[in-house]
Amino acid sequence: MPVFCAPKMVRIVLLCFCNIPFMGKGTVMSHFWSNTIWYLLLGAATAFQVVYTVYVSENRCRTFAFYLTLVGLPLYFETFILIFLDAYVYYPKIIQSPDLDPFNDALVGNLFSQTAVAASALFLTVRQKPFSWYAVIAFLYCVMEELFKALGIYSQHWWRTWMTFIGLLLMFAIAKWMYSRLVRGLRTIYYYGYILLGMFPVCTILFLWGVLDLFGLMRFNATLLSNPKISRYGLYIVFFSISYPIMVWGYLRKHWVWKAAVFAVIGAMIYVGHICHLLIFREGLFIPVGILMIIWMYASVWILDRLYEGPS
Repeated sequence: MPVFCAPKMVRIVLLCFCNIPFMGKGTVMSHFWSNTIWYLLLGAATAFQVVYTVYVSENRCRTFAFYLTLVGLPLYFETFILIFLDAYVYYPKIIQSPDLDPFNDALVGNLFSQTAVAASALFLTVRQKPFSWYAVIAFLYCVMEELFKALGIYSQHWWRTWMTFIGLLLMFAIAKWMYSRLVRGLRTIYYYGYILLGMFPVCTILFLWGVLDLFGLMRFNATLLSNPKISRYGLYIVFFSISYPIMVWGYLRKHWVWKAAVFAVIGAMIYVGHICHLLIFREGLFIPVGILMIIWMYASVWILDRLYEGPS
């Protein structure tokens, strides 16, 4: 069957991950070599840091779980200033589908950036590097930021590169403190926090955005407020800020009655969001996608809990 006759979802997959020009514009390769390649190189460096650090660590599962927690830490902050404060914008030219909001491409760039920062924080923390290493790596990120600006694949609005330097030093210091608490043993209340941060990449990024949103199975309402971007992602934040703590609390309860009650509460949230048109489901998929959302949310907590091996 000709590729132009492919179903809508197949076209989106190809456009998102292969950058195939269905719309007849022969700019894909130029975008790849001018924009995308630099983000892919950053991704490769990130993967190397994570694999190396996890491999040489004493407890590999716990170290990887801590990396997921660290990814959530800058993502919460960076996503807020990117979306709501319009601090800067990325141009990786990876998501170029006409069926998707162009801002998704900026989110992909942000994801590359913050997973890299978290990987460096993991390396510095687990390998117990001195503060001088913090300053050197923060400086290298600032150099990279200026390089991306010069290449035209990233631009700043009110954000400045010196803010990145200070923010990274703070991020690395927080990561060191968090890792020391983890090694000594976490009280349950702190363990909640580590799991909640880890749910951002595992549940929000990977599933809610990466699967449901990008494939049009479920999206948050973009017309609730005058600014579609703030409306859509504001609802994201409200949803996971309420549902994630409830799910984590229910998961850590031993009696099945509490778990069932949590499933019911989150299911009711999804239903109310659906009938109020805050959560927009593809026609006919409300029930299966709603159930899948609850299952994935629970599975995310289970995965992180198994990797962390429970609170100390």
